[in-house]
Amino acid sequence: MSLRRIVAVVAALVCALFVTVAVHTQTPPAGKKDHAFKGKVEKVDEKTKMITVNNENVPGWMPSMTMVYKVDKPDVLKTVKAGDNITATVYDGDFQTLYNVKVAPPAKK
Repeated sequence: MSLRRIVAVVAALVCALFVTVAVHTQTPPAGKKDHAFKGKVEKVDEKTKMITVNNENVPGWMPSMTMVYKVDKPDVLKTVKAGDNITATVYDGDFQTLYNVKVAPPAKK
């Protein structure tokens, strides 16, 4: 095999790996119990695609605390800012990712 062909095969395999990882990180865990998540955004880091949230207690999943999370759809980071209240879905066993993040409407006074 020529060097060009080997490089092309390796590049194709690396691309396939990245696509597989990207799809996996955006897919909620199959068969896991979901929980409603609410919290207040403290920081948005578009560079690392992470969000820092002070979450409310989620019974059966996690007590109230401030933590850094990945989001399933990084585009949401362009619409969320520090100070926003958000809702999301979380799954048993996955303490790293927030799914279906949405900015919650402000509380009515």
